Amino acid sequence: MDEEKQVVIEEESRGLTFKDILFIIRKHWIAIVAFIFTATAGGFIWSKVEPPTYKSTGTIMVSYESGSATATNNDYNFSNNLTKTVAEFVTKNVVLEPVSKELNINKDVIAKNLTVTNNTGNLLVTVSYTSSDATKAKDVVNAVMNKTIELSLSKEGEGENAKPTYHMFYNNLDIIDSAEDGKRVSHTLRDTAIGLGAGVVLAFLFVLIWELSDNTFKSTEEIERILNIPVLAGIPDYHFDDEKKGGK
Repeated sequence: MDEEKQVVIEEESRGLTFKDILFIIRKHWIAIVAFIFTATAGGFIWSKVEPPTYKSTGTIMVSYESGSATATNNDYNFSNNLTKTVAEFVTKNVVLEPVSKELNINKDVIAKNLTVTNNTGNLLVTVSYTSSDATKAKDVVNAVMNKTIELSLSKEGEGENAKPTYHMFYNNLDIIDSAEDGKRVSHTLRDTAIGLGAGVVLAFLFVLIWELSDNTFKSTEEIERILNIPVLAGIPDYHFDDEKKGGK
């Protein structure tokens, strides 16, 4: 009884060797290739028939000038750091809420599809929007940028006592590239990669389920290891060529 338990323990602790894995892959290679090829092809085909997505882009330039001829380097560094703040500001409710009302688009939808990046090296803030409508993508980008510029120039108070609402932005922002109708975004690479990944997963699950449900012995070594008895003889595989022997 103890010997049987020891055999079971040794079997459980043995695990799969690299040779076992290669054997399993070779055994099921047709199914594995079929799963991967079908899923990858499905991802590629879907990328061609899925509803189109369009992306429009505009650019805001950040340029601070202190007015001092000797402060050029400081002005550049300040502008460079300011691009990060502007990129954050563009995504805030103070910008998105009025744009949402103006275009009658849910604010959360705008926030989800809006991308704002700051290019500190050239003092640019890039505003992009993706939509199923090329014109809507353009309208959102332009509305967001226009609202940002409008807020940057806003003041509180009246007359001579009026002061900029956002001191850091005041007169430091300018639109240098207005958005145009969105260009179609290709998802071929993404969808094909997703299909490939799905094919690998499905192939793995198929092989796993097949192997777990297969309780037959695969080799004489496996018989000897599990049953702890030697194999004295075996019947080799032999394939009869009926055609050459005339079917006899």
